Amino acid sequence: MQILIVGGGLVGSTLAARLARDGHDVVLIEQSATRVGRLSEQLDAQVLSGNGASVETLRRAGIADCQTLFACTASDETNMVVSFVASAIFGVPQVVARLREPDSEHTFQTLVDTFSGDQVSVNPERAAVEKVLSLLPVPGAMDVSPFLDGRLLIAGFRVAPDSDFAGLLISHLRLLFPHTPVLVVAIRRGDQWRVPHGDDEIHAGDLVYFALDRDEMHNVLSLLGNRPTQERRVIVAGASRIGLLLAQRLEDQGVPVTLLDHRPDACISAAEALRHAMVVEGSPTDQQLLEEEGTDHTAAFVACTENHQSNLVSCLLARRLGAAHTFALVDDPALAPMVGELGIDAVISPRLLTVGLALQFFRRGRIRAAAALLEDHVEVVEVDLEAASPLTRGPLRELALPRGVLVAAVGYNGALLLPRGDAQLPVGGRAVLVSSSEHARDLDAFLGG
Repeated sequence: MQILIVGGGLVGSTLAARLARDGHDVVLIEQSATRVGRLSEQLDAQVLSGNGASVETLRRAGIADCQTLFACTASDETNMVVSFVASAIFGVPQVVARLREPDSEHTFQTLVDTFSGDQVSVNPERAAVEKVLSLLPVPGAMDVSPFLDGRLLIAGFRVAPDSDFAGLLISHLRLLFPHTPVLVVAIRRGDQWRVPHGDDEIHAGDLVYFALDRDEMHNVLSLLGNRPTQERRVIVAGASRIGLLLAQRLEDQGVPVTLLDHRPDACISAAEALRHAMVVEGSPTDQQLLEEEGTDHTAAFVACTENHQSNLVSCLLARRLGAAHTFALVDDPALAPMVGELGIDAVISPRLLTVGLALQFFRRGRIRAAAALLEDHVEVVEVDLEAASPLTRGPLRELALPRGVLVAAVGYNGALLLPRGDAQLPVGGRAVLVSSSEHARDLDAFLGG
């Protein structure tokens, strides 16, 4: 497909790299000459210098032949202008706009009904908050993505030396969980990762992603040695957009919240916006302050200031002071791999979350839901099992699924199934598939066939 991306920041460049890797014809427009030079060397895509909101620049980029446009500059206003020009003037069939402000989202939604084609906005702050909320009920999880209406969880855990999973062959999981789906779908060991086979062994220190029935979560956590905390209070560090939205959502769930920020004005605004949360002025890297606020009696410490290095430091401090779980907002690709080594439970990356939502919309029709694991090395997708689907043409072992693709679970008539090789996937159900990202293109081609 011919794809146009406006904005070469972290989101735009990550999108361009992923779509080019999948074999699409990608053109990226970036206004910064310095960034254009760097991206031209890094990406297997055409990079143009210019103002993406300019009709002439869009024409030069080939928008007349474009099937999908992603507007992901740092400005909501620019992204809306680009989106409306693409839809109203050039009739681009699919348009995705990254919008951060609620007013921008409302304006966008009000106007999209007047244009033909398919338009959607994605909000990185809201995506980050949803990710934190999915992590909080799963003690020790470094990543959680729900599928099949929340019944199936894809959850990543670090395996401790004293865990019952350490030294276990993956094929033996069926002995531990004979009646419900619990499957290992991805493993990272050091710098290496893989979609595993049954004869692979789980080692202590591995980051292991399980596909598990939500009802089996307690048993899996017990075998991992992760015990739920009795504490409920959450400390949110940073009255940023994400921090404030997270505090509001936790208030709505009846969770006690303490919000920390070193900026007096931000604290005043937060206190006016929140109903019950305690707002405290002070630095989240101040050990005395964290001790005074009872960090050792909290269910989670969530660092979401706009300084991502500070987020790592404050999480390390909170962990040392006894916080049950720590989550850090880190969108710097150079910092993200350090999180597991430092003992922080999870990293929240609005960049990768936004890319995931954009790609999910881009592939809508074949893909119902999608999530990226291990810094986008592994992909999980949920698809409908229709009569015409190649997934329902015969027994699973005879389908000739692309290399590196694994069927994690099937949902059908309210039941959650882990299909064996001789099983035929049921029409009317839904399947969750796992693949390495390098084979995602093959999976798309298979599903389209």
